[in-house]
Amino acid sequence: MHRKDGSWAAISTTLKRTADGGLAPAAALSDVVISNGGDGPFVTWRSGGSVFTLAWPAKLPVPRVDGSTAVYDNVLPDVNLHVTALPDGFQHTLEVKNAAAAANPQLRQISYAMGGTATRTVSATGALTLTDAGGAPFATTAGASMWDSTRTAPVAAAPAAMARSLTATVSTISDASDATAAGPAAQASPLTVNTSGSTLKVTPDLNLLNGSSTVYPVYIDPVFNGQSTKWAYANSANKDWDVGNRALVGRNPYDGVLYRSFFQFDISALHAVAGTKVLSAEVDMVLDHSWSCDATWVHLYRTGTVTVASGNRMSWSTRPLPSGVKIDAWAGHANEASGCNGKIEADMPAIFDGAGVASDVQTVAASSTAYTVGICACNESGDYESAEDRWKKFFTGKTYLKVTYDKQPNVPAPQAFSATTDCYKACSSPAVIRNSQPTLRAAVSDPFGGNLKVTYEVRTAATETATIVATNASAPQVKASGDTAAWPVSAALADGSTYYWRVKAMDEAKLSSSWSSWQTLKIDKTAPALPSVSSTEYPFKAWGALVGTPGQFNFTDTSTDTTEFTWSIDGGTAAKSTTTGTPPTGSATYTPTTDLVHVLQVKATDVAGNISANVDHQFWVDSPASRCSYWKLDQTSGTSVLDSGPPECSPDDSTVTGVTGTVSGTATFGAGYSDNGLFFAAPGGALTMPGPVVDTNGSFTVTAWVEPTDLSQGNQTVISQDGTTASRFQVRYDAAANAGKGGWCFLMRATDSADPATQVCATGTIPDDTGVTHEPRGGAWVHLAAVYNAPANTMQLHVMGNPTSCSGEMVQTSFTGSWSTTGALTIGRAKSGEAWIGGVDEVRAYPIALSTTKICQLATS
Repeated sequence: MHRKDGSWAAISTTLKRTADGGLAPAAALSDVVISNGGDGPFVTWRSGGSVFTLAWPAKLPVPRVDGSTAVYDNVLPDVNLHVTALPDGFQHTLEVKNAAAAANPQLRQISYAMGGTATRTVSATGALTLTDAGGAPFATTAGASMWDSTRTAPVAAAPAAMARSLTATVSTISDASDATAAGPAAQASPLTVNTSGSTLKVTPDLNLLNGSSTVYPVYIDPVFNGQSTKWAYANSANKDWDVGNRALVGRNPYDGVLYRSFFQFDISALHAVAGTKVLSAEVDMVLDHSWSCDATWVHLYRTGTVTVASGNRMSWSTRPLPSGVKIDAWAGHANEASGCNGKIEADMPAIFDGAGVASDVQTVAASSTAYTVGICACNESGDYESAEDRWKKFFTGKTYLKVTYDKQPNVPAPQAFSATTDCYKACSSPAVIRNSQPTLRAAVSDPFGGNLKVTYEVRTAATETATIVATNASAPQVKASGDTAAWPVSAALADGSTYYWRVKAMDEAKLSSSWSSWQTLKIDKTAPALPSVSSTEYPFKAWGALVGTPGQFNFTDTSTDTTEFTWSIDGGTAAKSTTTGTPPTGSATYTPTTDLVHVLQVKATDVAGNISANVDHQFWVDSPASRCSYWKLDQTSGTSVLDSGPPECSPDDSTVTGVTGTVSGTATFGAGYSDNGLFFAAPGGALTMPGPVVDTNGSFTVTAWVEPTDLSQGNQTVISQDGTTASRFQVRYDAAANAGKGGWCFLMRATDSADPATQVCATGTIPDDTGVTHEPRGGAWVHLAAVYNAPANTMQLHVMGNPTSCSGEMVQTSFTGSWSTTGALTIGRAKSGEAWIGGVDEVRAYPIALSTTKICQLATS
């Protein structure tokens, strides 16, 4: 049988413990689980999404397990319930052990509780049929019967032939009845079965149950068989007689009536999938009894389907034999009536396995889901059916069609090439590949699982006769069903050439799938041409628009298969532009946030993933002509400090006016970094502007030369711009920075509150070109520049101390927060205090984020 997991196993009805404590046959055709006792059903049968359950009306004890049977003792006094797993169903039998037990009124009509979702119907003959949710019958009882344990048949005047017939005249017969079948001499009777709602009612024959000649135990047995095998009988008298679940063949010596039997097998598994191959087939039966003590023939024919419920009688004329297709014949004997010199012969396997069986099953499977055979004592000419020595009885429950079959592996499904190693934009057929030895991939599978040999071939054209360029036919890959087989092409494919490949799979029985469809690939290892760049706003190596002005850069390439351009500014994050038109074009928009020199770098990528060399487009960004404040602090006295920014930054703009600051407190003028500077010998001094100088909601830069003179005073702010509650920004000395060593820092707040604040601090460990570091030191002048880049959401602090070099330290962090202050720009303190002790000189403020180059120019001017 074929298990759910794809493996195969020999049929075994031996009961095994399930994971949830039930009992199930080791390998059977039906999904049947038997109870381990308790209040629930004693059997559960699942099929086609439906469930059928059968329960005894009282709690069951834990059963004794004997091979295929679970025995529940004393479900009624001296009445045992036997539940036996069959290859395709189950049998439940009540064993009535003695006359006292048989007198129990509860046995006058036996009730079982049915449950589950399966549909239940009862035929006129008492056969119960179960149907799944899809309307397909999956089980039937084939009628019910009961029998006793008689082993000595009554002596009667009968023909001598009767000694080898249905009953025997000898004094003993060793074959006794049991819970699975009646003995050859047992008295038997059909049962009445009907349903009422969810109750299955079985009415025994009381004459047999309580008869004076009854030999106990008596067995009361409705058998549930799966519909994968359906059987029927026909007799020449056209009478409905109880055949005791036996397939009768030939002339019954008792009354001269001729019998034939028919079996219909479900072969939907063979029919369902195209490409099924029958490797071998046989019809297996077990001969229960024969009239003859010598081997006599029985013939197997293929017939039309069984037209009645399983276990019932068809009309003698419905399936006449020997019409149909003769398949095979078998000869054997198994006389169990001690008519063979007093010897009782054992049951004999009857195997119809001629070469014609497999080929006939293959033929029928192509057009039908059922395979039906009839067994007859008659040969092809109709002879011998009336001969008594051909009389035989076969077990119906031991009749099987055994087929070893295979199905073609599924056609492999070609997969896309790897974008990592082989392709880029065209990875599925027709693919464009940049690797001369790409890896072909295909998903392989087989209806029955297992391992598959996978063969690839690459040809110069999509025809059987085209030249094979590469193949692994001599050493196919071995892959498990469900895996993906990957084969690197064994030969180098020529650049610029087109090839065609396909794949097939072969299973372990050497049954091969069809070839997959042809897959096309083209080898392209040539990089695209260098792209060209143009921009109206920012032309190549020329002054362009003002900082903050969006600019469009246009890309063009002469290679027609270019699919995208990859570009970046000043080595930053790369972006892509998809091409359009012929020749391929693309574009990028960029808004510079700093002035002076910038470089756009671009490269082209084609469909295969080949990449051109980089092209650099250098462009120069102009600074606003009327935007700066500059306090030189060169005066020697006074309380007003003039703004020299307008005449320096925007000499031709008469609308720009300077911002004059006021000196107060302890601030005085003295020798500075360049000429004079402003000094703060003690807390309480400041240079205060009448209002804000930079819009802190946008980008800005402030710079100054500073000289601390007493760092022991703790935190000190050089420049700030006030809000209502706190300073929006501070350029400061933080005594706690750098693990308590102190450091130059740039602080900003996202809201007008003291906390939280974002701060970036120089480490003071980065030397300039002369090897000198610029950590805060008393008496040492240093140039500080704080830059806020609003579009980029960054804060930078530049620390330089060498007047002849732009070297030093720059630190940066991310910052977001929109807040435009209305308070004054102040030199010498913050809103919170933090008085500066030391000198300040050459203070500048810009409403843009200056570049490092520009800051360098200011520091060295």
